[in-house]
Amino acid sequence: MSPELLNPAQFGFQHGQPTKESDCYALGMVILEVLSGQVPFAHDSSWVVMQKVLKGEHPERPGGEMFMDDLWEMLELCWATQPESRPSIGSVLRYFVQVSGVWKTCSPSVDGNSTETDGDTEVDHV
Repeated sequence: MSPELLNPAQFGFQHGQPTKESDCYALGMVILEVLSGQVPFAHDSSWVVMQKVLKGEHPERPGGEMFMDDLWEMLELCWATQPESRPSIGSVLRYFVQVSGVWKTCSPSVDGNSTETDGDTEVDHV
């Protein structure tokens, strides 16, 4: 959970409601968990994790070649303490498109056919 959701008053908010910025923070944590296979801050209690998040601390960088410098930098941007300092979800997606070289998704359409997108165009498949 992002720092502003844990303590809204610390960030000038009256209520701790999810925002696009808090979603970006969470997305960074989900990416870390998926790629590393471990929950962020896995060895800390919930109380300790909350304190670390409020202080702006990030999870430790896992070893291995999966966590290249540019990937880790993107995750750290997602975890910026100040919500307005985080990238947009679109920026995070563009980063992954850039590093993957390929982005194609298929989703069912209303008529049961799948629609494939490459980010700019849609193509219907029967």
